Amino acid sequence: MKNDLQVALVKKAKKGDIRAFFQLCEAYQVVLYNSAYKLLQNNEDVADCLQETEIRAWEKIKKLKNDAAFNTWIFKIMINVAKTILKKRVDMIQYDDNDWSVVDKRYVGSDLETVFMYLPEKYKIPIVLHYYAGFDVKEIANQLDMPKNTVKTRLARGREKLKILLEGEWDGEKKY
Repeated sequence: MKNDLQVALVKKAKKGDIRAFFQLCEAYQVVLYNSAYKLLQNNEDVADCLQETEIRAWEKIKKLKNDAAFNTWIFKIMINVAKTILKKRVDMIQYDDNDWSVVDKRYVGSDLETVFMYLPEKYKIPIVLHYYAGFDVKEIANQLDMPKNTVKTRLARGREKLKILLEGEWDGEKKY
């Protein structure tokens, strides 16, 4: 979306124009969906995440200070919603001999989609924002409220962890 069109739509949305807000959301719908899916790996959670993201964005649109930064702002909201969903999720609970236990569903294979879900959140989020959503290091640092060097480090370490997982050098123990 062109920046001048985005700014005009944000100004209208701030005045309560729901159509302008829908246009903004539609413009980023695909990249938000893809990024949320990379983080959550579950269509139902993604749908919940995107719905909650749009609700929060609509409720807080008047607080947006920089109209030209709508895309960064809505991604930050989506990330926070996704983090909340991830914190609530438990992989699998299994009832065994009157005891509840969490079963760790580890799989090491050559499929990036499969191994990506085992990457810790602190690496996964910057990787999704950089490689799937197209944000640069400075924008990611602003979204995540962390120094640029921390983002660079997490991108590098995340790539290294993915490489280890993809090459099958991981022995099933969580070392990060």
